[in-house]
Amino acid sequence: FFFQLKTRVSNTTSTSFVMDTTSDRESLELEVACQQLLHKTREFSVRVSSFGKTIQAQQESICDQAERLNAEIQARLDEVNSLSSLPGAAAVKARHVAGSASDAASRATAAASLETARSIFNGNGPGGDLGKYVGKFSKRPLILDFFHGPAAQVVVHRKDQTNKLKEEYRSFRSKCAVIMFGFAAVLQMGVKRSELLREANEDLTLLPVVMVGVQLFLCWLLFFYTATALRESVLKINGSRIRPWWIQHHYWSMATCVLMLSLPIDSPAVVSACQLFLWWAMMQGVVMVLQNWYQRRRLYTKIALGNVMSNSSDVFGGETSGSSGQLFSLYPVLFGMQALQFYIGIGMFSKTQWSWRSLEGFLDPERPGTDLWGSRGVALAGIMMMLMALANWKNTIQTIVLKGRGSVRR
Repeated sequence: FFFQLKTRVSNTTSTSFVMDTTSDRESLELEVACQQLLHKTREFSVRVSSFGKTIQAQQESICDQAERLNAEIQARLDEVNSLSSLPGAAAVKARHVAGSASDAASRATAAASLETARSIFNGNGPGGDLGKYVGKFSKRPLILDFFHGPAAQVVVHRKDQTNKLKEEYRSFRSKCAVIMFGFAAVLQMGVKRSELLREANEDLTLLPVVMVGVQLFLCWLLFFYTATALRESVLKINGSRIRPWWIQHHYWSMATCVLMLSLPIDSPAVVSACQLFLWWAMMQGVVMVLQNWYQRRRLYTKIALGNVMSNSSDVFGGETSGSSGQLFSLYPVLFGMQALQFYIGIGMFSKTQWSWRSLEGFLDPERPGTDLWGSRGVALAGIMMMLMALANWKNTIQTIVLKGRGSVRR
């Protein structure tokens, strides 16, 4: 018995010693692995720090070179353009512009070279738009500074990232166009149904419910215009050819939505104005669908022709995406929409301008049933609609003229 007990104790001690040795070895291996991981992490952190410093130095160098290159191209263009108007000795004095500019052919060659350089600088090259490096990103729309702060960096340096931004912008507009048309169409039918039932002295017109839906639609429009202004501001910084008005137009639309949201939903003037406003929203949804169709088709055509180095996937923004060729038929739709917007603005203002002839409601509460608050708000919204329609028409004309000049130049 004592012999068996001694044997068991000896075996237990031996097993415990083996387990302790194995545990110590595993602990040592774990410690070494963790130290190696710590060393790798420190090395990677140093590498990232060095990479950031390199990127910052290269970015500053690229910005400085972009500014110098832009100034030199512009100066050379001015000198070459002045050759045609400077006779005799003045032309001789400016010959260094095109090397040996002794005749019209040399000046034409110099001008063509500079125009090509300007085109590459503006985005028709492998590096994309180089103008975004001019000014060291100091030219930022106010909406970006307001929502993101002045320190937020929104400039992308790779061409595929820029194209991804544009594709996401088109996808966003495509989805919102369908939502805008469908939402407005359903609300328009609801308002029409309520009006018909009210004229027939029927119950359950559901007009208050429909007007709440209109307010929800206005909230969605406020989100849409804000998001579109932010996206187009980022695209403009990254080289897209978006005219300043089309971003400012979203500010005006946001202000109009806020104004309409502040008006009472039981106001007859507001109900009447919402019917006109919903027609315009439906038309805008249709135009946005046509714009997105055009831009995608234009991109596919450029790719098929092998001309993908240019800014073929550019975004024009706003209601101005018309171009010669594929979308010539869109011009009547654009001008029709602007005419409808101006007509709606006139209708909203002409029916409610009487409310501004009285001082009632400014310093004292208005009398019940006068509808001064709703009428005055609708009149202001009508004025804003007319101003936006006129500015849209002006900028669309300017875009057509610029594109026509570009086609003649090519």
